[in-house]
Amino acid sequence: MELAEALSLVVFYSGAFLMPLLASRVHVPAAVAEIIFGLAVGAAGLVHQSTATAFLAELGFIYLMFLVGMEIDFNRIEREGRKTVLIAFLAAALVLVLAMFIARRLEMPPFMALVIGAMSVGVLLVALMESDASKTRWGQILLLVGSIGEFLTLLTLTAYDLVHLHGVGPELASAAVRVFLLFLVALALLAAMRLAVWWFPHSFRRWVREEDPSELGVRFGFVLMLGLTALAAWVGLEAILGAFLAGILLAYVFRETGVLQTKLVALGQGFFVPIFFINVGVTFEWSALGDVSTLGRALVVLGAASLAAKLVPSSCSRPL
Repeated sequence: MELAEALSLVVFYSGAFLMPLLASRVHVPAAVAEIIFGLAVGAAGLVHQSTATAFLAELGFIYLMFLVGMEIDFNRIEREGRKTVLIAFLAAALVLVLAMFIARRLEMPPFMALVIGAMSVGVLLVALMESDASKTRWGQILLLVGSIGEFLTLLTLTAYDLVHLHGVGPELASAAVRVFLLFLVALALLAAMRLAVWWFPHSFRRWVREEDPSELGVRFGFVLMLGLTALAAWVGLEAILGAFLAGILLAYVFRETGVLQTKLVALGQGFFVPIFFINVGVTFEWSALGDVSTLGRALVVLGAASLAAKLVPSSCSRPL
């Protein structure tokens, strides 16, 4: 590793250490403070963008989506019943539909509907964790709506990209088959994992044990996450969707992960996730600001449109 890369990582993780302390003082999510820190050090030229920081930042985003999937409490969802899942799905789908309607009315390109309807479930998870609300009933409902919304957004984005690249024809059908393959493999893994846990429960106790020199549970989590991430990239889906599915599989099969989940969350929140948020600020293109007044009006319009797309669907969660 070159000296510039090493010093950049020192700056990154100094910010990762200090920003949560500052964020708690000013009452903002640590993720927001980390992005602002990235903007500051990036503008000041204090960090050197390299393959190492880019790789760690991308892995941080992938790991964040893995944690989102893993935080879903399926025991609670089963107790709530199908009604909760249905209402959460309708709320998330309505956000996307309203976003498409607003984008069309404002004569924006179709992909802007995805920007307006974006759930930002990763930031939501970080905020819920910081407020110790991720395991509460309302926190789980928010995660469920956000996760479904993120899932629908990624699928819509994939469909848009595939149609844009291949048009309507045999190539599109071939790409759709590859996309279906990801979910088929995920279902096969789910069945295999459930059978393995059922038939060999004693072998898996080591995975969730507090003391395991080899940390097999953590290693399996990485294998599952990176394996489905690679498969998602191969079939043409967003790689983070594979990581999200991996987290869901782990949470569904290992209902009482206990210490294992604590270890995986600590590894993500302490090492991988902060560098992603800081890198968002570091890589911001200041030249894209252009006319500040025009940009300000655009941001106001987008902010109002995004808020409008979520206000009505949010009322759907009241019966929950």
